[in-house]
Amino acid sequence: ILMDIQLPEVSGLDVIKWLKEDDATKAIPVIAVTAFAMKGDEERIREGGCEAYISKPISVSMFLDTVRHFAGAV
Repeated sequence: ILMDIQLPEVSGLDVIKWLKEDDATKAIPVIAVTAFAMKGDEERIREGGCEAYISKPISVSMFLDTVRHFAGAV
Protein backbone atom coordinates (compact mmCIF):
# COMPACT_ATOMS: atom_id res chain seq x y z
CA ILE A 1 0.00 0.00 0.00
CA LEU A 2 1.30 3.46 -0.92
CA MET A 3 0.01 5.85 1.74
CA ASP A 4 0.15 9.60 1.70
CA ILE A 5 0.42 10.76 5.30
CA GLN A 6 -1.27 14.11 4.72
CA LEU A 7 -4.79 13.22 3.56
CA PRO A 8 -7.62 15.78 3.38
CA GLU A 9 -10.11 14.19 5.81
CA VAL A 10 -8.00 11.94 8.04
CA SER A 11 -4.35 11.40 8.89
CA GLY A 12 -2.62 8.71 6.87
CA LEU A 13 -1.16 7.50 10.18
CA ASP A 14 -4.71 6.85 11.42
CA VAL A 15 -5.47 4.84 8.28
CA ILE A 16 -2.27 2.83 8.77
CA LYS A 17 -3.24 2.13 12.38
CA TRP A 18 -6.63 0.82 11.22
CA LEU A 19 -4.96 -1.36 8.57
CA LYS A 20 -2.48 -2.81 11.07
CA GLU A 21 -5.26 -3.58 13.58
CA ASP A 22 -7.25 -5.60 11.00
CA ASP A 23 -6.21 -9.25 10.62
CA ALA A 24 -7.09 -9.13 6.91
CA THR A 25 -4.68 -6.25 6.16
CA LYS A 26 -2.06 -6.14 8.92
CA ALA A 27 0.54 -8.13 6.96
CA ILE A 28 0.36 -5.88 3.88
CA PRO A 29 3.43 -3.63 3.71
CA VAL A 30 2.72 0.10 3.86
CA ILE A 31 5.05 2.58 2.17
CA ALA A 32 4.61 6.16 3.35
CA VAL A 33 4.89 8.74 0.59
CA THR A 34 4.94 12.15 2.18
CA ALA A 35 6.07 15.74 2.06
CA PHE A 36 6.97 15.47 5.76
CA ALA A 37 10.75 15.55 5.70
CA MET A 38 11.64 17.29 8.95
CA LYS A 39 13.95 15.74 11.50
CA GLY A 40 12.07 12.99 13.32
CA ASP A 41 9.31 12.60 10.71
CA GLU A 42 10.65 9.33 9.30
CA GLU A 43 11.00 7.80 12.76
CA ARG A 44 7.49 8.94 13.78
CA ILE A 45 5.99 7.58 10.56
CA ARG A 46 7.81 4.23 10.81
CA GLU A 47 6.69 3.91 14.44
CA GLY A 48 3.17 4.48 13.13
CA GLY A 49 3.35 1.17 11.25
CA CYS A 50 5.00 1.91 7.90
CA GLU A 51 7.56 -0.51 6.57
CA ALA A 52 9.17 2.17 4.40
CA TYR A 53 9.28 5.95 4.06
CA ILE A 54 9.73 8.00 0.90
CA SER A 55 9.79 11.78 1.11
CA LYS A 56 8.70 14.11 -1.68
CA PRO A 57 10.00 15.10 -4.12
CA ILE A 58 10.34 11.45 -5.01
CA SER A 59 13.45 9.92 -6.50
CA VAL A 60 12.06 7.63 -9.21
CA SER A 61 14.83 5.05 -8.80
CA MET A 62 14.43 4.92 -5.00
CA PHE A 63 10.65 4.69 -5.37
CA LEU A 64 10.89 1.79 -7.83
CA ASP A 65 13.48 -0.03 -5.71
CA THR A 66 11.31 0.30 -2.61
CA VAL A 67 8.13 -0.86 -4.33
CA ARG A 68 9.93 -3.81 -5.94
CA HIS A 69 11.37 -4.83 -2.57
CA PHE A 70 7.98 -4.92 -0.88
CA ALA A 71 6.05 -6.27 -3.88
CA GLY A 72 7.83 -9.57 -3.38
CA ALA A 73 6.72 -9.68 0.26
CA VAL A 74 3.01 -10.18 -0.48
